[in-house]
Amino acid sequence: MAMQRRLATVDRLARWGIQVNQSCVLCGGDIEEIHDHLYFECPYSQSLWTGIQEWLRYKRKIEEWEIEVQWLTTSVNNRNPKKTLLGVVFAAVVYNIWMERNERRFQGQRREVQDRAKEIARQVHISGQKNCKWTPILNTLNSYPTCNP
Repeated sequence: MAMQRRLATVDRLARWGIQVNQSCVLCGGDIEEIHDHLYFECPYSQSLWTGIQEWLRYKRKIEEWEIEVQWLTTSVNNRNPKKTLLGVVFAAVVYNIWMERNERRFQGQRREVQDRAKEIARQVHISGQKNCKWTPILNTLNSYPTCNP
């Protein structure tokens, strides 16, 4: 649903007549929680994406949603294990940002960006146990990502 921009962000909820606090719960700013802000403009999300990309040894600037999805779709390749892994990591980051948003918005719980990065690393390593082609890559990723808040 994230890929089609169909998640129930507060801007979409408002269009449906549901009144909720419009502010982004990840950064705590007075910025409206829209899809692009939530995933790539929010300082929390940018820190997470940057840390995860550095962990994977990619050096690139985080862009807006369309550019990131385009880069991902041209980069992911089922024949190249590192690029296949990139798709899994992308999905894990999107999922974890959404989970963090929901836990903050609806349960009053929060995790620091570094803790989310560790969770993503664990998820990737667990997924990688099912794919022997990923083993050499995962062996190089034997530390946690570093994310600066």
